[in-house]
Amino acid sequence: MSVLGLVTIGQAPRVDVTPDIAPLLAGVELVERGALDELDADGIAALAPAEGERVLVSRLRGGGMAVLGEERMLPLVQAAIDRVVADGAGAVLLLCTGHLPGLTAAVPLYTAEQLGRGAAAALIGGGPLGVVVPEPEQAGPIAERWWEDHGLLATVAVADPYTAPDGAFVAAGERLRAEGVEWIFLDCIGYSERMRALVAGSGSAKVLLARTLAARLVAEAV
Repeated sequence: MSVLGLVTIGQAPRVDVTPDIAPLLAGVELVERGALDELDADGIAALAPAEGERVLVSRLRGGGMAVLGEERMLPLVQAAIDRVVADGAGAVLLLCTGHLPGLTAAVPLYTAEQLGRGAAAALIGGGPLGVVVPEPEQAGPIAERWWEDHGLLATVAVADPYTAPDGAFVAAGERLRAEGVEWIFLDCIGYSERMRALVAGSGSAKVLLARTLAARLVAEAV
């Protein structure tokens, strides 16, 4: 059986993610590690974004949310990748759509940013794009990355996958459809199939989920 390492920038296991992706990876053993696994509350709080630093969000083991600075997460994420490879993973999927450059592994390393956003861009083509992000501070930087990486102008709505009520996802979908978008991308690994359905509502816009796009493509590789 192939062994796929799942690395989260939060804490493992990601019981909110694996139910959606495990059926897409039938016959693959999943081993999970998190960048924050070894940290206590004070250690996690110290990773909060500095002024001007790009923001990442992730889930903690107990169900809470951590808001993290992108740059200071890099060594912790690298350490989690190293641990999961040492555990026998023959490939690694980084469960994050944030931009974390310079990460390496002795085995194939895939990221939800590359696979999820890349697949979404290929499907969308040049059509109007709506994007849902967890935090208001992420709206500008993520819209910039969609333009820089894929040449797509993104209209952004905000709904936090870890604490927001269902109505926030319904409202995000309604707002983006009112802007005339044809595709909506849920730009965080924390968004679930249930949240996809809430965003989609009864509208005609197609809603894409980062976690399942990434898992489907990794399944082809492993």
